[in-house]
Amino acid sequence: MSAVLVICYELFPTGCLLALAPTTATAETTLAAHLAQACRSGKSAVWVDCRLLTTLSSTAVWLLWACQQRLRRRHARLVLCQVPATVEYTLRQILAGVENQLYIVPTLDDALA
Repeated sequence: MSAVLVICYELFPTGCLLALAPTTATAETTLAAHLAQACRSGKSAVWVDCRLLTTLSSTAVWLLWACQQRLRRRHARLVLCQVPATVEYTLRQILAGVENQLYIVPTLDDALA
């Protein structure tokens, strides 16, 4: 499975937007850094746009899940949007049996709502 690269990190009044893209390089360290930065931002939401992804590594899935757990502790939310079916399947397979599955919505507009 390929790693992901953060191609956009944008702060908005109520949240942070991260856009992910596939890469052949190992970029989980960069993803972890961006997720940590988003968690520390104090925003009520972190939106992750996945539309460019075709696969997701298990490490990336667990990084997203860990970010969600940190955000939940401070009553904030991680929201994945525009997740391709193959990536959603991977997410559900890796996180099968885990409480607090990742929150997935069809569009960025839905994530903002």
